[in-house]
Amino acid sequence: MKYMKRSIGTLVIAFAASVSAQTSVEVKLIEAFEEDRGWCLDVRGAPHNAALIGGLRGETCHTYYSNVPTADQAFNMENIHDNNEFRMTGFSDKCITLYEPAAGSFVSLETCDGRAAQEMTFDDGGHIIAGVMPELCLTMSDVVVPGGGGRPLHLMRDVTFEACDTAIDDRQTWELRAQWTGPQEMTAERPFAANQNASPASGQ
Repeated sequence: MKYMKRSIGTLVIAFAASVSAQTSVEVKLIEAFEEDRGWCLDVRGAPHNAALIGGLRGETCHTYYSNVPTADQAFNMENIHDNNEFRMTGFSDKCITLYEPAAGSFVSLETCDGRAAQEMTFDDGGHIIAGVMPELCLTMSDVVVPGGGGRPLHLMRDVTFEACDTAIDDRQTWELRAQWTGPQEMTAERPFAANQNASPASGQ
Protein backbone atom coordinates (compact mmCIF):
# COMPACT_ATOMS: atom_id res chain seq x y z
CA MET A 1 0.00 0.00 0.00
CA LYS A 2 2.82 2.40 0.90
CA TYR A 3 4.54 1.54 -2.39
CA MET A 4 1.35 2.30 -4.31
CA LYS A 5 0.92 5.67 -2.58
CA ARG A 6 4.55 6.54 -3.27
CA SER A 7 4.12 5.59 -6.95
CA ILE A 8 0.96 7.66 -7.30
CA GLY A 9 2.67 10.60 -5.64
CA THR A 10 5.59 10.32 -8.05
CA LEU A 11 3.20 10.22 -10.99
CA VAL A 12 1.37 13.32 -9.77
CA ILE A 13 4.66 15.20 -9.39
CA ALA A 14 5.79 14.09 -12.86
CA PHE A 15 2.44 15.08 -14.36
CA ALA A 16 2.49 18.48 -12.68
CA ALA A 17 6.02 19.07 -13.93
CA SER A 18 5.05 18.16 -17.49
CA VAL A 19 2.00 20.44 -17.36
CA SER A 20 4.05 23.41 -16.13
CA ALA A 21 6.97 22.77 -18.48
CA GLN A 22 7.90 25.64 -20.74
CA THR A 23 10.01 25.57 -23.86
CA SER A 24 12.05 28.74 -24.22
CA VAL A 25 12.59 29.84 -27.81
CA GLU A 26 13.99 32.80 -29.65
CA VAL A 27 11.67 34.56 -32.08
CA LYS A 28 14.10 34.80 -34.96
CA LEU A 29 13.93 36.31 -38.43
CA ILE A 30 14.55 33.58 -41.01
CA GLU A 31 16.79 35.76 -43.20
CA ALA A 32 20.30 36.44 -41.88
CA PHE A 33 20.90 39.71 -43.79
CA GLU A 34 24.20 41.17 -42.47
CA GLU A 35 24.31 38.97 -39.36
CA ASP A 36 25.31 35.29 -39.42
CA ARG A 37 24.17 34.78 -35.80
CA GLY A 38 20.63 35.67 -36.81
CA TRP A 39 18.21 38.44 -35.86
CA CYS A 40 16.00 37.98 -32.78
CA LEU A 41 13.39 39.92 -30.86
CA ASP A 42 15.16 41.47 -27.90
CA VAL A 43 14.36 43.57 -24.81
CA ARG A 44 16.28 46.83 -24.81
CA GLY A 45 19.22 46.68 -22.41
CA ALA A 46 21.27 43.76 -21.08
CA PRO A 47 19.47 40.70 -19.59
CA HIS A 48 20.39 41.77 -16.03
CA ASN A 49 19.32 45.38 -16.62
CA ALA A 50 16.51 45.18 -19.16
CA ALA A 51 14.51 48.32 -19.95
CA LEU A 52 11.06 46.77 -20.40
CA ILE A 53 9.43 50.17 -20.87
CA GLY A 54 11.41 50.50 -24.10
CA GLY A 55 9.56 47.59 -25.70
CA LEU A 56 11.21 45.27 -28.21
CA ARG A 57 13.80 45.70 -30.93
CA GLY A 58 15.68 43.37 -33.23
CA GLU A 59 19.20 42.37 -32.21
CA THR A 60 21.84 39.77 -32.87
CA CYS A 61 20.59 36.44 -31.50
CA HIS A 62 22.44 35.52 -28.30
CA THR A 63 22.42 31.73 -28.52
CA TYR A 64 25.86 31.77 -30.17
CA TYR A 65 27.44 32.19 -26.73
CA SER A 66 24.83 30.65 -24.41
CA ASN A 67 23.52 27.83 -26.69
CA VAL A 68 19.98 28.47 -25.40
CA PRO A 69 17.83 31.64 -25.45
CA THR A 70 18.80 34.27 -22.89
CA ALA A 71 16.27 35.97 -20.60
CA ASP A 72 15.99 39.06 -22.80
CA GLN A 73 15.23 37.00 -25.93
CA ALA A 74 13.27 33.99 -24.60
CA PHE A 75 9.58 33.39 -25.28
CA ASN A 76 7.26 30.58 -24.19
CA MET A 77 6.71 28.37 -27.24
CA GLU A 78 3.61 26.68 -25.81
CA ASN A 79 1.87 30.04 -25.30
CA ILE A 80 2.66 31.07 -28.86
CA HIS A 81 1.11 27.93 -30.35
CA ASP A 82 -1.71 27.29 -27.88
CA ASN A 83 -2.78 30.78 -26.78
CA ASN A 84 -1.70 33.12 -29.60
CA GLU A 85 0.32 34.98 -26.98
CA PHE A 86 3.99 35.94 -27.12
CA ARG A 87 4.88 35.73 -23.42
CA MET A 88 8.49 36.10 -22.32
CA THR A 89 9.90 33.34 -20.12
CA GLY A 90 12.53 35.55 -18.46
CA PHE A 91 9.85 38.14 -17.60
CA SER A 92 6.90 35.79 -17.32
CA ASP A 93 4.20 38.43 -16.87
CA LYS A 94 5.20 40.43 -19.98
CA CYS A 95 3.68 39.93 -23.43
CA ILE A 96 4.13 41.49 -26.87
CA THR A 97 1.43 44.16 -27.25
CA LEU A 98 0.26 46.18 -30.24
CA TYR A 99 0.70 49.72 -28.89
CA GLU A 100 -1.66 51.37 -31.35
CA PRO A 101 -3.89 49.91 -34.10
CA ALA A 102 -2.02 51.44 -37.03
CA ALA A 103 0.89 50.70 -39.34
CA GLY A 104 4.16 51.79 -37.76
CA SER A 105 3.02 50.85 -34.27
CA PHE A 106 5.63 50.52 -31.53
CA VAL A 107 6.04 46.93 -30.29
CA SER A 108 5.47 47.27 -26.57
CA LEU A 109 6.04 44.76 -23.80
CA GLU A 110 3.25 44.96 -21.25
CA THR A 111 1.68 42.96 -18.43
CA CYS A 112 -0.04 39.88 -19.85
CA ASP A 113 -3.77 40.30 -19.21
CA GLY A 114 -5.48 38.74 -22.21
CA ARG A 115 -6.41 42.02 -23.90
CA ALA A 116 -7.13 41.92 -27.63
CA ALA A 117 -3.96 43.90 -28.42
CA GLN A 118 -1.89 40.97 -27.09
CA GLU A 119 -3.42 38.36 -29.40
CA MET A 120 -0.77 37.50 -31.99
CA THR A 121 -1.15 34.77 -34.59
CA PHE A 122 1.97 32.94 -35.72
CA ASP A 123 0.75 31.66 -39.08
CA ASP A 124 2.00 28.78 -41.19
CA GLY A 125 4.03 31.18 -43.33
CA GLY A 126 6.00 32.44 -40.34
CA HIS A 127 4.22 35.78 -40.02
CA ILE A 128 3.34 37.29 -36.64
CA ILE A 129 -0.03 38.93 -37.20
CA ALA A 130 -1.86 41.31 -34.86
CA GLY A 131 -5.22 39.78 -33.95
CA VAL A 132 -7.08 43.10 -33.77
CA MET A 133 -5.60 44.22 -37.11
CA PRO A 134 -4.82 41.14 -39.23
CA GLU A 135 -3.40 43.33 -42.00
CA LEU A 136 -0.42 44.16 -39.75
CA CYS A 137 2.67 41.94 -39.50
CA LEU A 138 5.61 42.22 -37.11
CA THR A 139 8.38 43.71 -39.23
CA MET A 140 12.14 44.14 -38.87
CA SER A 141 13.52 47.49 -40.05
CA ASP A 142 16.02 47.65 -42.91
CA VAL A 143 18.17 50.16 -40.99
CA VAL A 144 21.10 48.64 -39.07
CA VAL A 145 22.86 50.27 -36.11
CA PRO A 146 25.76 48.97 -33.99
CA GLY A 147 25.29 47.71 -30.44
CA GLY A 148 27.56 48.23 -27.46
CA GLY A 149 29.05 44.78 -27.01
CA GLY A 150 29.59 41.32 -28.41
CA ARG A 151 32.29 39.77 -30.52
CA PRO A 152 31.65 40.32 -33.33
CA LEU A 153 29.84 43.54 -32.42
CA HIS A 154 26.10 43.11 -31.89
CA LEU A 155 23.86 44.76 -34.46
CA MET A 156 20.39 46.19 -33.89
CA ARG A 157 17.29 47.10 -35.88
CA ASP A 158 13.93 48.50 -34.87
CA VAL A 159 10.81 46.35 -35.06
CA THR A 160 7.31 47.67 -35.73
CA PHE A 161 3.96 46.42 -36.94
CA GLU A 162 3.62 47.24 -40.63
CA ALA A 163 1.24 46.30 -43.43
CA CYS A 164 1.82 42.68 -44.45
CA ASP A 165 3.52 42.99 -47.83
CA THR A 166 5.14 40.40 -50.11
CA ALA A 167 7.65 43.06 -51.18
CA ILE A 168 9.21 43.00 -47.68
CA ASP A 169 8.32 39.43 -46.78
CA ASP A 170 11.95 38.63 -45.88
CA ARG A 171 11.66 41.14 -43.01
CA GLN A 172 8.28 39.77 -41.90
CA THR A 173 8.99 36.03 -41.82
CA TRP A 174 10.00 34.49 -38.48
CA GLU A 175 10.85 31.15 -36.93
CA LEU A 176 11.26 29.78 -33.40
CA ARG A 177 14.68 28.46 -32.32
CA ALA A 178 15.30 26.66 -29.03
CA GLN A 179 19.08 26.31 -29.28
CA TRP A 180 22.10 27.39 -31.30
CA THR A 181 22.34 25.59 -34.63
CA GLY A 182 25.42 27.33 -36.01
CA PRO A 183 26.00 30.45 -38.12
CA GLN A 184 23.82 31.21 -41.12
CA GLU A 185 24.88 32.29 -44.56
CA MET A 186 24.59 36.07 -44.67
CA THR A 187 22.84 37.80 -47.56
CA ALA A 188 25.18 40.83 -47.31
CA GLU A 189 28.43 41.81 -45.61
CA ARG A 190 28.38 43.13 -42.04
CA PRO A 191 28.28 46.96 -42.08
CA PHE A 192 30.23 47.33 -38.81
CA ALA A 193 33.57 45.91 -37.71
CA ALA A 194 34.09 43.46 -34.86
CA ASN A 195 34.35 44.78 -31.32
CA GLN A 196 37.93 43.99 -30.34
CA ASN A 197 37.39 45.03 -26.70
CA ALA A 198 34.67 42.49 -25.91
CA SER A 199 35.53 39.11 -24.44
CA PRO A 200 34.60 36.25 -26.80
CA ALA A 201 32.13 34.61 -24.40
CA SER A 202 30.38 37.61 -22.85
CA GLY A 203 28.21 38.61 -25.82
CA GLN A 204 27.00 41.70 -23.95
